[in-house]
Amino acid sequence: MPSADTQPVPGATASPDPTAGASPWPQPQAAAPTAVTAAAAATSTPAAATSASRAAAATPAAVAAVRTTTPTPAPGVALPPEPLARIEAGQPGAPTLVLLHGVTSCAAAQAEAVRHWVARGYRVVALDARGHGLSPRWGAAQLERAGEVLVEDLRAVLEDLAAQARARAAAGLPTALDTTGRPRPPVVLGHSMGAATAMVLAGRHPELVSGVVLEDPALYGTRSEAELLARGAARERARAAQAADPTTALAQAAGRPLLEVLPSVWASQCCDPALLRTGVVAPEVPWEEALAALRVPTLLLTGNQPASARLGEDGLARARQLNPRVQVVLVDGAGHQVRSTRPRQYYSAVERWLGRLPLNP
Repeated sequence: MPSADTQPVPGATASPDPTAGASPWPQPQAAAPTAVTAAAAATSTPAAATSASRAAAATPAAVAAVRTTTPTPAPGVALPPEPLARIEAGQPGAPTLVLLHGVTSCAAAQAEAVRHWVARGYRVVALDARGHGLSPRWGAAQLERAGEVLVEDLRAVLEDLAAQARARAAAGLPTALDTTGRPRPPVVLGHSMGAATAMVLAGRHPELVSGVVLEDPALYGTRSEAELLARGAARERARAAQAADPTTALAQAAGRPLLEVLPSVWASQCCDPALLRTGVVAPEVPWEEALAALRVPTLLLTGNQPASARLGEDGLARARQLNPRVQVVLVDGAGHQVRSTRPRQYYSAVERWLGRLPLNP
């Protein structure tokens, strides 16, 4: 049963909060209303341009700034030769959330999440994973160790953000700090492949994050190589079907938030087929090992649709055994896509958890 101070959100059940009694992570104030300066889905394709205009029209004036860019590294930080594209929104000195999507998705397909968090005063950095969206494609040598490259790419971005924060603090500019006066690392919110990547990164480099939110992570070690290859081939077929019948593809995406319908279809078409053919959707670390290694505040969410949710109720029970530090939430009626299909329950759970983060993980 949940503890008295950690009640489940409507339609969800939660584990007791392992950080109960810790100093809460201060909630940022909502950003002052400003105009959207660039739509998250802006690309050179007509469909994406339409999505960009729809996103701008549908977005309330809460986003301080949004830009899709290949970043310039902070002084002293060496990004990969071809760094990831990213969407940045919100005030630079605000507490930072880094958003990681799943396979065949992209940063623009999280436009509603970007809007939600910026409206609550956070700075948001949404990444295009390698081979997705506007990020570089996969090289042959990288594909040989694709799971590790996913982690290395994320580490490079987090180190760049840390260097930016240190530079801002040294210059006397507004910067989110912990109780020791040091810049506060971001919280990473990942879905599926992104959640698995965040989980491995946080276990290896806890100093780079204040915590992680894992939305139904991809579970490495639960499928054979043949099954992974078969699923990769199925994703390729689905992508081809979308290209052949975009009207049906849009109709199938209609259950997503309005801002994300067109970007989600565009993202699928942009995904590097070389990655899909490998079947890789997670770093090659057994999920139970990665979860057990976590020492940072962690929120793990899944649904109870057995044909869709990767973890489900049984997985949450196993997670509790592996790592009592991890807070778990089961969202009733959700499958693998927890946020996009049950946004109210998802945001309620994540906001409560963010409000209880210790200042010094």
